[in-house]
Amino acid sequence: MLELVDQGAAGRQRAAWPTIAGDPAEDLEDGAHHAGEIAVPFTSNGWELLCMKKTRTSRQEGPALRMTYPGFVFRTLTKEGHDPKQLLADTGLTEESLADPEFHAELQPIRRFFLNAIEQTGEPHLAIRIAQEFEASFIGLPAYAAMNAATFKDALAVLSRYFFLTFPAIEFIAPDREAVVQAREFAIRLRPKRPLGEISNFAFSSALIACESLCKAILRMPKAALRGEMSIRKPEGWKHVERRFGFPIRFEAPAVRLFLPDVLLNKALPGSDPLNHRRLLVLCEEVSERARVETTPVGQVVSFLQREQNHALSVSQVARALGYSERGLRRHLERSGMSMCTTMAQACS
Repeated sequence: MLELVDQGAAGRQRAAWPTIAGDPAEDLEDGAHHAGEIAVPFTSNGWELLCMKKTRTSRQEGPALRMTYPGFVFRTLTKEGHDPKQLLADTGLTEESLADPEFHAELQPIRRFFLNAIEQTGEPHLAIRIAQEFEASFIGLPAYAAMNAATFKDALAVLSRYFFLTFPAIEFIAPDREAVVQAREFAIRLRPKRPLGEISNFAFSSALIACESLCKAILRMPKAALRGEMSIRKPEGWKHVERRFGFPIRFEAPAVRLFLPDVLLNKALPGSDPLNHRRLLVLCEEVSERARVETTPVGQVVSFLQREQNHALSVSQVARALGYSERGLRRHLERSGMSMCTTMAQACS
């Protein structure tokens, strides 16, 4: 267990949080202390610490994650009879949060949840089976807008612009101009915006399979991908599951990519609808503007406090409700040039 430490005059107060390899919350524990950090007494509810402005520098932790895919995995496994409590153990997540379209979480609890899922099912390659059940419609607005585009190339442009609305931690790049392609093919790159560590195989497998499923749904074709690439080593036991993947995979590649026939780019889409497409693009842009605010930690805290209408909540209560560790929330606010005092004032305005 990782211990989150709040340095105070009276010593250290510690809060348990599951240790995940490579998690940014371990920065200070690993000795990567930030310039200008000051030690202040940590009071009962923690607001005083959050109101102290500190100058720190550190790597960007990336956007908060929506529950679209974790929620799907959770629903699928509980329907199969797996214990919800075991799946959510040490994550800080709840069944309610996984079903909440407005809920966002840091990578740390999501990573723990996926590791729990692999452990509880006893399937090292669980991602393949689960991702093949993920419907393109679950992606929501960006998928619908893409399906109504005129051509597949137009659909990919929509996804490149709005994929983050559903999957803010993945950058969708299509066509990928940096890819080394073979004759008569093009590439879609799925670039994770954060290091994924020990769930890389789960995440990359899920992303490639779900991406091909989305392409098949847009094109209304039984198969779309020629091959795929992952930037990880070939996982143990791969030879027993590679046929289930649906297309060949090259490991230890420079990036995570899906390769498709380039003849598809100018293919007219069977679901093309100019009127609906325009309306959906307007909706995408409206949601995009809101998401750029609400998916930032400051925006999440402001929205949460405005919904709850309770400004006496403790740091731990706010962090838990938003899927953060206390330290993670403080770090995010500081990097945005905000303190909890100023964030609370913004929520009241």
